[in-house]
Amino acid sequence: MYYLKCKHCNHLNEVKSEYMVVCGLCNRKLEDNFKDWKVRHPEKTFEDFQREVCLTEEQVKKGDLSKPAGKKNKKGIIAGAIGALLMVLFIGLLIGEFIKTYKAQFGDSDVPVLEQQWYTGSYAGGVSLTTPKAMKSAGAMLRNRLPEEVQALIKEMDVYSYSGYGMDLAFIFSEYVPEVGKADLEGAAEGALNELKKQRGVFDFKNDKAYAQMGNMIGIVMQGTFVKGGTEYEFNITIYADGLKLYQLVSSNKKGDDIARGVVRRIYDSFKVAGHEESKTE
Repeated sequence: MYYLKCKHCNHLNEVKSEYMVVCGLCNRKLEDNFKDWKVRHPEKTFEDFQREVCLTEEQVKKGDLSKPAGKKNKKGIIAGAIGALLMVLFIGLLIGEFIKTYKAQFGDSDVPVLEQQWYTGSYAGGVSLTTPKAMKSAGAMLRNRLPEEVQALIKEMDVYSYSGYGMDLAFIFSEYVPEVGKADLEGAAEGALNELKKQRGVFDFKNDKAYAQMGNMIGIVMQGTFVKGGTEYEFNITIYADGLKLYQLVSSNKKGDDIARGVVRRIYDSFKVAGHEESKTE
């Protein structure tokens, strides 16, 4: 028998069918379900999924609830470190000295932000993003915060940020050296989430995960809420992988701020990568 552990309530679900996507105890979506896994591994079978992703009956009896051997690798560690770095930048924007009001940055305007003419910029990796004002670069400073062994495996890394209208946004592009083989989408997503969860003062963390596609790139979209300093925030983490390239976009705003939500939505709708078609979420 094989089992999947629910990351929300820790219940062990026996995997009897490829159609099992929610936990039998809390009824929330299982992040490691076969349907989503199959999108990323179309050539593999349900039996492969059981062997590579699920826990065995022997593991459960021994109390060994770690994932099957071989699941983690150097690519995952690298991607996790980069994903975590993005969250360090994001938290810095959210609660640090870099936050400024729109008035302090750009002056007053009688025109609502969603009716204004925005800036469309071209950024690293062939990315196009439309924001109220141009994003600021912070790449060199943050790259130096990565472990030396990770820096040695990165060919290029650029980081940009924007704060205004009640929301904060960060974009990071990274390209690995050929020795890495391929960017690890799952590792980056896990690293970003774990870093956000472990930040001091962050609690009541909730998130949903879905897979997206932009041209021939597979992506992950994670949305949810968390509480920090007595305030509840909404967040969105969108990550795409293309060979050795990794694209990560993360934003946050106070829950219930409709203007900030509108700004976030417009920015994400503008997110494009040269050479790829329109994106879609499954």
